[in-house]
Amino acid sequence: MTAVSFVADDLTGAADVLAQAHRYGLDAVLVVGGGNAPLPTDADVVGIAGPARSLGGAAFDDLVRAQLAQVARTGAEVLLYKVCSTFDSAPGMGSIGRGIELLREQFPGLGPVAVAPAQPQFGRYTAFSNHFGVFAGQIHRLDRHPVMSRHPSTPMHEADLRQVLAEQFTDRRSPAALHLPAYADGSFPEHWQACQAESAPAFVVDAVTDEHLDEVARALRADGPPSGSHPRVVVGSGGVMAALARTATGREARRPGPQRSSGPVLTVSASASSTTAAQIGDAVAQGWADVAVPVDLLTSPDPDLTADVEKQTAAALSAGRDVVVHTTRGSEDPRYAAAGPVDPRHVGELLGTLVGRMAAAGLTRDVAVLGGDTSSHALMAMGVRELRVSDQFVTAGPICRTDDHASVAGCRLLLKGGQVGPPDVLRRFAGQAAHH
Repeated sequence: MTAVSFVADDLTGAADVLAQAHRYGLDAVLVVGGGNAPLPTDADVVGIAGPARSLGGAAFDDLVRAQLAQVARTGAEVLLYKVCSTFDSAPGMGSIGRGIELLREQFPGLGPVAVAPAQPQFGRYTAFSNHFGVFAGQIHRLDRHPVMSRHPSTPMHEADLRQVLAEQFTDRRSPAALHLPAYADGSFPEHWQACQAESAPAFVVDAVTDEHLDEVARALRADGPPSGSHPRVVVGSGGVMAALARTATGREARRPGPQRSSGPVLTVSASASSTTAAQIGDAVAQGWADVAVPVDLLTSPDPDLTADVEKQTAAALSAGRDVVVHTTRGSEDPRYAAAGPVDPRHVGELLGTLVGRMAAAGLTRDVAVLGGDTSSHALMAMGVRELRVSDQFVTAGPICRTDDHASVAGCRLLLKGGQVGPPDVLRRFAGQAAHH
């Protein structure tokens, strides 16, 4: 029986949910791309992911409605609407507020939805409804975060999540809030119940420690749904999934083991994050082949340019070299400004098709996909239907395996969001650097 179902607004975020479940001893499976097929029933945690974070308007509504209808049929006790722990969204792009409205549409009588995006183990904290994130060892408020305040598609100009959500709700109503003192003075259950009695669509839940999120997980399970008509719903990050798994199994966390590749590693990246740029730089400095996708190919298909990128990649892999194929190396890359906003579907399909061809040709069995907005499209282009975690690796960056139908079946697959991982993460994946 599935205990937790989830809908994730991008693929690397969904991989984090799988990783957190696996870390504390739950079996988890992710279905990629959607469709109307029944979801697997052989796991404790079952979810579906699509590119909602890079969509807006009717396309967003249609996708999220279809996904919610699909996971509703699992009959799971808890439904997690997985969002990024940096809460990056905007009224017209990947709107978390709109997602909450669609949750309430799918489950009439749901009441206010708990919103808990904190993920302390990943340096994401919510205090008095303001959201914070770590960057380069320093904690920054969301609207002053060096990366998130300048996100290419959803720059965050407000740290108070009540304000962020109010701007995204159709009626502009401000959510209620559950603040930190409730954990310290024992009034958490009382405040939780009070927030659920509010007329607002949602309530923002503070959390700065794993113990706080464990309290949230226990409160979710304690909420008996009226006549079983809907699951207990939470909007949150991998931190909530970790808490749900931890409080369910009582197990210690699995430790990541050392990694090794079976041959040359192929990395594809469409992330503009400075974190990812540093990771690419680290790999290239250590001799990895550096394949830059030409700017003209980022904006429109070009068979000749595509063939050239494939030829460079295949030549390097055939020579036994690890390869990084990238659309930009950070937002300072001239291609980033020259291309302007790119279509995640086009770029994802371009990179996913490349990976599929290299894997099918037997040139690599070790693949890393970097960047959240494009990764769903990339995996769909590889024909991936299901993902399961095979190994713990870095926080929010698990190593996965796919179903047997995918072009990358049998490959080790690292899925990593733009902000995830240490500078040497690619060399660690390849077994060229020690795991600290």
